[in-house]
Amino acid sequence: MATAAPAVAQTEPTTSAPSTSAEVPSEPTTSAPVEPTTSAPGEPTTSAPSEPTTSARAEPTTSAPGEADPGEGAIQQRYESMSAEEKAQVGAPAGHEVVEDEGLRWQDFENARFYWTPDTDVTVVRGMIYLGFLERGGHDALGVPITDELASSGGGRYSDFLTRDGVIHSAIYWSTRTGGHLVVGPILEHFRELGEDARFGYPATDTRLTPDGFGAYNHFLTPNAQHEDASIYWTQPSGPNAVQGAIREKWAATGWERGPLGFPVTDELSTPDGVGRYNRFNGDGSFPAGIVWSPQTGAHSVQGVIAQRYIELSGPAGVLGYPTTDELGTPDGRGRFNHFTGTGGASIYWTPQTGAHEVYGGIRARWSQLGWERSYLGYPVTGEHDVPQGRASEFEHGSIEWHREGGQVVDVPKG
Repeated sequence: MATAAPAVAQTEPTTSAPSTSAEVPSEPTTSAPVEPTTSAPGEPTTSAPSEPTTSARAEPTTSAPGEADPGEGAIQQRYESMSAEEKAQVGAPAGHEVVEDEGLRWQDFENARFYWTPDTDVTVVRGMIYLGFLERGGHDALGVPITDELASSGGGRYSDFLTRDGVIHSAIYWSTRTGGHLVVGPILEHFRELGEDARFGYPATDTRLTPDGFGAYNHFLTPNAQHEDASIYWTQPSGPNAVQGAIREKWAATGWERGPLGFPVTDELSTPDGVGRYNRFNGDGSFPAGIVWSPQTGAHSVQGVIAQRYIELSGPAGVLGYPTTDELGTPDGRGRFNHFTGTGGASIYWTPQTGAHEVYGGIRARWSQLGWERSYLGYPVTGEHDVPQGRASEFEHGSIEWHREGGQVVDVPKG
């Protein structure tokens, strides 16, 4: 299956939640679509007109004299096999059967279109999905339906489509909450892996290209939400990955994929302690990025060299714990930092000259008392490490030591 996204670029919505008072899409005037029954041909019918002797397009004749052309009569037979209820749903024939070529026939009805191909036999796209199919270019754009309309796991409806070259697989999903939307290719596959509308959500947009043309995405409405709160983003390097809830809100606030975090490279995952959640992102391409959430701290981003050091220290499962701030700039404009929940408080500080180093516990508390990086010590140049008398961290202009005997924490100027 091809991984190319549809060639229609649109920007993401703003980060504010859409109004919850938007009108719920109206269902078709007929009752909700029902998957066609498989009753045997010959069931009574009162509405099937005779098939016209001429078609809208001439069909090439390759069969031997006296042989039926491929698919001839199949659509009429399918229609005649329907129950009275199904016939009421699709409506009466609204046009002649059109013969595109030996491999494709179709015919419009009042509320549906019937297709025949050698691979699919006769399939029917109907109701609101039929209208959405036509709005998106019909079989010239999406290909032919390869399923009848089916029930989705969350109570919606959908039909699958496949371009005639067999390259692009898509589906239109419809629900009373979000209307009908197109989901394409790898995003469609991942949406179904995540549990479709029963578990992940209802498609709330068509598949769109990102503004940079590098990726594609759909936004979704999770089952219990009142506004869009989940997305699946796809890029060629990382494939499709889901972002949702508070982590998605934080990512949106940073500028989506155009911001410093870049594209997601994982789904939302559980932290090792089972308390929190996180997504990883591709960052600037050289260093990673992530958003980490817990019930106590909310969602915060880490990126660049600080994120790399945080990962080296085992992330939320390590000594630093969960981030309590996003990456921030220091008051002197020279460095960057994140604070974390680690025992006694923890931080990672970075400057171009010193790199990224962690400070935590009693040593961090003493550095804070002295004035952080504005103190005479300056920025950390090492992480906390063992020394004969206990533990220490080195700074630009001195060190802070924790002494095992007595528990004293002392700062020592350099030289």
